[in-house]
Amino acid sequence: MNRTLFACRLKAARTIRRMSLEQLAQLVQQPVTKQSLSRYESGIMMPKPALLAAIAQALDISCAYFEGKNLHLDTTMLRTSSGAKLTDPDLDNITSILSYHTERFLNKELKTNMQEHFDTSLQLPAVNQFSDAMKAAHKVRKFWHCGDGPIASVLRLCERRGIKIFESELPDHVFGLSTWADRCHPLMLLDMRPSKTTVERLRFTAAHELGHLLLTFPEGVQIEKLCNQFASCFLLPGQTLIEELGGSSRDEIYLEELIDLRELYGVSIAALVHEAHDLHIISRQHYDWWFDTVIKHNLLEEGWGHYAFPETLGKEKRMNARLQHLLHES
Repeated sequence: MNRTLFACRLKAARTIRRMSLEQLAQLVQQPVTKQSLSRYESGIMMPKPALLAAIAQALDISCAYFEGKNLHLDTTMLRTSSGAKLTDPDLDNITSILSYHTERFLNKELKTNMQEHFDTSLQLPAVNQFSDAMKAAHKVRKFWHCGDGPIASVLRLCERRGIKIFESELPDHVFGLSTWADRCHPLMLLDMRPSKTTVERLRFTAAHELGHLLLTFPEGVQIEKLCNQFASCFLLPGQTLIEELGGSSRDEIYLEELIDLRELYGVSIAALVHEAHDLHIISRQHYDWWFDTVIKHNLLEEGWGHYAFPETLGKEKRMNARLQHLLHES
């Protein structure tokens, strides 16, 4: 077993469970001290097989997790969906977090009979430009029966469609990541801390990561930009925005009407201005005016309305409730 990998995965699992070294030592059904556990997490020592099994049991995970053999994660996609902002230690930590969450989530689905298989029958052409991203967003909304109006909760919608979404603190400038486990389980990892993101940014991040999961791209295109455009059109379809703004061409758009759209569709003012420009509703000159004169002076968009519906995760809470009832009944 790789000592560095074991150390990283042990610390990740303990941190996710919010256990101190002393608390973990007390749970392990084998003699072990917090000092020994600290040495394991530092990569100085390795436990013997019997102790390793006891540590895995205490953390409610398989021994295969510590070997990196419990799941196959597409790590190349993790680098791509992060915008190439991950260091090697970041990547090791994130794969550990995703492996831990995913294995336990799949086990809970099995125990509660709540398996949700992702439907891969939707065929989308390769995305080269904005019009392709807009068409892809329209097809996904139609396939998922979203209509052309607001999506109340992007996270709950994705969960219902079989995407496994987990919450974790991520490195600076990384708001979310996505990849596939065992080539059949789509995963998202989102930084949902209010100190880092707003509900509108969280919704956009989830929609952006959905683009990474569903779309294919030819060589040489700006993947992050195209995923942003997909996200905008998924949250607020292009034709809907044209109708809301009263036409396909405007000399100016006003803050008050964008605040109204933000509060209804859960899309930031900046994203609305981007989409209006992508759709050629406004000119490049007016787009530049918005960002240079207005948005850059209020990047957090404070005082410009807010989306009132909370974005939360629900499936694992419901599975945990079922498991508690099953435990009491047994």
